[in-house]
Amino acid sequence: MFRTEYKREMDALAPSEAAMARLEALTKGETRGKPERRFGRRAAAVLALSAALVVTAVAAGPSVWSALRSHLGPFGTYLSAAEGSVTDQGVKVELVASLSDGYTAMAYFTATDLTGGRFNDHTQVSARLDGALAGMGGAAGCKVISYDAGQNQLLVQVGLEGLDSGAAVQLEVSGFDPGYHYIQDARFQPPEAALTLADETMAEGDVVLKAGQTPQTSPDTADVSISSMGFDGAGNFHIRLALAEGCSDKALLAVPYNAAGEQIGHTAAQTAVAGGVDSRLEGITPANVADMAYIRVYGPYRGPEAVIEGTWVLPVTLEPAEQITIPVERTLDGGVYVERIQVSNLSTVVFYRGGEREYFSLQLTDAQGQSVDVPMAFKSVNEDATVSYAIYRFDQPVELEDIASVTLLGETIPLTR
Repeated sequence: MFRTEYKREMDALAPSEAAMARLEALTKGETRGKPERRFGRRAAAVLALSAALVVTAVAAGPSVWSALRSHLGPFGTYLSAAEGSVTDQGVKVELVASLSDGYTAMAYFTATDLTGGRFNDHTQVSARLDGALAGMGGAAGCKVISYDAGQNQLLVQVGLEGLDSGAAVQLEVSGFDPGYHYIQDARFQPPEAALTLADETMAEGDVVLKAGQTPQTSPDTADVSISSMGFDGAGNFHIRLALAEGCSDKALLAVPYNAAGEQIGHTAAQTAVAGGVDSRLEGITPANVADMAYIRVYGPYRGPEAVIEGTWVLPVTLEPAEQITIPVERTLDGGVYVERIQVSNLSTVVFYRGGEREYFSLQLTDAQGQSVDVPMAFKSVNEDATVSYAIYRFDQPVELEDIASVTLLGETIPLTR
């Protein structure tokens, strides 16, 4: 039933053709080889839900649905159709689907630039899910899954961990930033020799190299170049970067590496200069120049693209995956009082009080006696007498009917149905 290893992130899963075929089979009315009991209270609605998902897919476009399915892999089977759209500042935000285990919620939406020409493949989105939390804190996240240049459209995932099961949730989008850029690894040639270059002192007293003394470009970026690289009059090594017109530095770093890929020196100070940034590096002497194999430039910077700010708010209807509740209501190893355990197709949530354990492991065992460790993905701890909880995320969906027991804190607890 289980794979041998579990990951912490659902969105790190590889695409599953089987999962895609499975939902399509349900839509067409086909049946599976083994009796279907997994959907529980959802069983009566599964065909209607599948049909709704197909309608949503048609409305959103095949490229959107394909990207979403590839992103979710086998978890795509548990998507619920989501509806609703709102337009502001020439951008239409439209819900596509949601995924939830009751305590973690993921919403998926498209953002379409109706004006055209403003989005790109590095656009950042400011969005969140808002809902009441089950404990003292929660965790939120937002990421762009794909960009369709032909449709001027982004597909976005936004999530909330630690949600109070059954709480009303809404999507709140506040802006789109197509001007955010990030260089992962732009390579430049090292200095040909240990040169002492002309420098100047800025108004604040910082010494920087004068511009344009050793210019060079890189095939890895069109927006950033080296303007000057060498030693100042005091023997300090500098790399002065120049940015293309309309760009500005946020935190670009320029560091030498040797042939073994080891960094030489480290950045001691950065000074904003006209058209770029000057970095002064420590731990580099003229003798080190011969060991430099390349200069790596990396980090974020701003391009000329304008931020699109507005207000896009939509209610999100969640349909959590089926859950089984295991009442425990006793103190286990380490003085931890476990109130209950809730197991769904997507995760296991343990509700507990007290104890001195910062972390406790959890294993699932199937009917054949095979056990696996499930990693803790999130924990909300309350210092007073109220209940804390920990969420353990599955690497792939599990069949509730196949789970025989849960083991934690020195005790194996059978599932009750």
